[in-house]
Amino acid sequence: MKVFILCGGFGTRLRPVIGESQKAVAEVAGRPFLEFVVGALVRAGLRDLVFCTHYQSSQVEQVVERLRGDPGLRLEVVREPRPLGTGGAVVHAMRSLEYRGRLLALNADTYLDAEAYRAAAASEPPSLVVTRVDDCMRYGAVQVDASMLVTALKEKGTPGPGWISAGVYGLDSDTLGGFMNQELSMEKDVLPRLVSARRLRAVVYEGPFVDIGTPESLQSMRAMGVQGS
Repeated sequence: MKVFILCGGFGTRLRPVIGESQKAVAEVAGRPFLEFVVGALVRAGLRDLVFCTHYQSSQVEQVVERLRGDPGLRLEVVREPRPLGTGGAVVHAMRSLEYRGRLLALNADTYLDAEAYRAAAASEPPSLVVTRVDDCMRYGAVQVDASMLVTALKEKGTPGPGWISAGVYGLDSDTLGGFMNQELSMEKDVLPRLVSARRLRAVVYEGPFVDIGTPESLQSMRAMGVQGS
């Protein structure tokens, strides 16, 4: 199973903290954040990794080159010719590599432990890893029925406790085959189509969840330090 790691975003909200750097390589405990993500994937037994890049791709490539020192890893980098969005980046990389089969897609700016990736890899696609938070306001809320079938995806701004997307998607090439190789949002284009078809199931994750997309959350991850090593 290939894992497609989305690390091409511009990280606009983090500019006051990391400047022009790619947010996936933001420093945490003396290491690029991306290494923590890779470490959790390796502990989950996932070693066939594809890095989907665009903005500051060379910074991600430098991290990947260091990781190549582990002979147990299979690493590939696919650079987008232009920003294609979270869904478009996966479709582009999948087709560039002529890959067919099951896959995981995940955000490079979110730390989860290995259990999240094990659960996603074991689930039948298409699936979405969800975690429960006290306030969904910053995130888009995920509504599910009694069988954990996803029934609705709510925009950011919905207050109160509930399920949110943890940014890990269990997919396959057949599921993505109906999408054009163009700009696509995973959250606004790919997932809503699956929800409408009543095909998307939620996989519950109860471990640590740190999204470094804001200066405050990056500081939270830095405070965790080597807990994510």
